[in-house]
Amino acid sequence: MKATNKHLIALINYAALVPLVYFIPALLQPYLPESKIVNVLIIVAVIVPIISYIVMPVTMKLLAQSTHQN
Repeated sequence: MKATNKHLIALINYAALVPLVYFIPALLQPYLPESKIVNVLIIVAVIVPIISYIVMPVTMKLLAQSTHQN
């Protein structure tokens, strides 16, 4: 089995994080307290599971399928 290219994984992470980091803070801002640190903690607590449990598993599955087809 061929190892997944770490540079490709980094690029996928980057591409997924940019819109999340751009839009999620704006969407959550009306519901967050005034404290900057609490804001950051909550926003990161939302973004990390999206990347860890949705984006990367789907990406790895798609990469595995494309590897088996080649």
